[in-house]
Amino acid sequence: MKVRVTMEIAGRQVNETVTGKDADDVLTQAKARVAAELGWKGMFLRAMPTVTFAQEAVRRYNKAYDTHYDLPHSADEFLKLGQDLGYFTLLPE
Repeated sequence: MKVRVTMEIAGRQVNETVTGKDADDVLTQAKARVAAELGWKGMFLRAMPTVTFAQEAVRRYNKAYDTHYDLPHSADEFLKLGQDLGYFTLLPE
């Protein structure tokens, strides 16, 4: 599975491709990348289950943009929401 991520977050433009065996693997890699970017603060993120990371991302999105998207219960649901919002694009392998 290949997913292109394009978004601006915290004043930083993201335009990257993540390749994984499935949605869980892609989301696990994304969580690790964000944790690394946070430095020592990322230790809290590293301890968080992957689906909780996805839910927190949606909570923060809802708060920032005054939206009411349902929290995902799986990596597949999170990727689907990201596609629907135009931030994630599934690419051919």
